[in-house]
Amino acid sequence: MITTEQIKSLKQNNISVDAEITKQRTEQVWKAAKNAAKNDVVALAGCAKGTIYRVFQTGSISIKLAIAIGQVLNVNPNYLAGAAGEPGEFTDALLLQILELHGYQKLLAEIAPPSAEEEVVKPKRKYTRRQKPAPEEAAPPPAAEVEAAQEAAPEPVPEVVNESAPLPDIPEEDLQALLHSLVILSKAGITNASDKLAQVKGILIS
Repeated sequence: MITTEQIKSLKQNNISVDAEITKQRTEQVWKAAKNAAKNDVVALAGCAKGTIYRVFQTGSISIKLAIAIGQVLNVNPNYLAGAAGEPGEFTDALLLQILELHGYQKLLAEIAPPSAEEEVVKPKRKYTRRQKPAPEEAAPPPAAEVEAAQEAAPEPVPEVVNESAPLPDIPEEDLQALLHSLVILSKAGITNASDKLAQVKGILIS
């Protein structure tokens, strides 16, 4: 809404586009208003009532008077000027539109200064959910290592008929090498290697 101090900067130039329509509509709206509202129009426009009565006779209406009548009596100032077909209602958006149309840029900026958000609109950051990396699969042992393990793997041991016969002595280094070979062959998916490794683990745990 416009104040008395702000409305003083408006000019007295005629904005009517049809004198006859302005005469009829302004008189009709004015006569339908209450005395208190009429006094408010006069106070806001800073004019005498005689100025308004001259509109009924000449059909000329200034932007100052059209906005004052429109704001107080809640009517579209363009309707009084003959530029709109319906009385409508007075809104802040309509006020800004009229001021811009008639070149009151300074007053327009005073009534509705642009905010920092309107001047600089920062693009919204698009949120993307981070995907958890897939667990890495254990890489199979190199082919050369598998071949070496196969060569070092123990030969099939024939079934021992006499279970009470003593087992042959095997050096500790050879046992470690055999066990390491079984682990490599099991990882490489060699047939029976996993079973043999499981058997060895079972013996060691028991």
